[in-house]
Amino acid sequence: MDPNSIKPTIRNYQGIEYDISDPRFEGLSKRAIKRLLKDEQWDANKEERKSMLREKVRSKRLEKRKKIRDGVIERPPTKKKLAFLSQVVNVGLIVDCGFSELMTEKEHLSYVHQLGYTYGKNRVAPKAMKLTLTSIDDTLKNMLDEKLPTWHQWKEAKVSINSESYMDIFDKDSLVYLSADSDNVIEKLEEGKNYIIGGIVDKNRYKNLCQDKAAKQGIQTARLPIGKYIQMKSRKVLTVNQVCEIMLKWLELRDWQQAFIDTIPGRKLKDVKLLNKEGKSIAQEDIKEEERQRAIRSRQALPSHSSQFVVVDMNGRRPQHPTYPATYAPPPPSSSHTQTQTQPTTQNFYRPPESSVDPPPPSYQDYSKDYRVQHVQ
Repeated sequence: MDPNSIKPTIRNYQGIEYDISDPRFEGLSKRAIKRLLKDEQWDANKEERKSMLREKVRSKRLEKRKKIRDGVIERPPTKKKLAFLSQVVNVGLIVDCGFSELMTEKEHLSYVHQLGYTYGKNRVAPKAMKLTLTSIDDTLKNMLDEKLPTWHQWKEAKVSINSESYMDIFDKDSLVYLSADSDNVIEKLEEGKNYIIGGIVDKNRYKNLCQDKAAKQGIQTARLPIGKYIQMKSRKVLTVNQVCEIMLKWLELRDWQQAFIDTIPGRKLKDVKLLNKEGKSIAQEDIKEEERQRAIRSRQALPSHSSQFVVVDMNGRRPQHPTYPATYAPPPPSSSHTQTQTQPTTQNFYRPPESSVDPPPPSYQDYSKDYRVQHVQ
């Protein structure tokens, strides 16, 4: 046989030499063979491609860091910062720090602590506001450095600190100065508005201070609706952090009265009168009873197959001691599955069976009069 008549079996495809007589290619068309060779080459270069991709990503990361250091681009927000920003509502809170010359050293110290509390409350609030401190001068900075050195670590995402006035930073139409002397009463916190708190501790020495300042600057004023929901015998002047907390509570609950009750100190709430929507006084006992019933209703129910008695305090909480199955037949439960006796007797409490290996329950004397028995089914 003439050797020249034998067709060569070696072929070349994109630099890859292959033998068409290879059993792998038996029965395959030229196109199928090329596709198979291409797939094999792709798999063979897999690790090399991964290495090249890692090097490319690393090079881009280093280049980006260099641009951030050189100030060419801004540092992108972290995941934590993005999570916080997602909770921030479109309501601004401005603390006007432009009253340093009117405060004594002791008042300055109290004011610095109030700023710390304000930042802390807003930082962890479920619905935080855009907090801004304005008109910070050297006197306040020195006091912050001395009494609250951690203020330099406050996150920029949580607070904006400026030496300029709020008039130079915000649109005048969006500003509302909060003043107890204002004739306007806030019904709700409006989105897009920036509410200003006068940053001063003066024990009410300076009358109409914030009201007069806002009037001079042509800024609208308003006051929180304390008198609409609570009648206080003491003065209605609140601290900076208390005003901040009331606003945060309202954003969370949308309930002014509950926001005041949760925030105003107990010593001021001691002799207050709570008012309903019609402005009529609500008895404190009715409020407490309603709160107790709400606490009981909100408790997590036991599984349907479990029927037992539990001892709860007047807020619906279980005391820290073991519970035992009832040794007597309970009365039929009401539709609410809850029976309450305000004056408990000894038969209300558990008595374990004689054969029980459990430790005996606390004696009746161990319970205060604020405990009662609740039947849960």
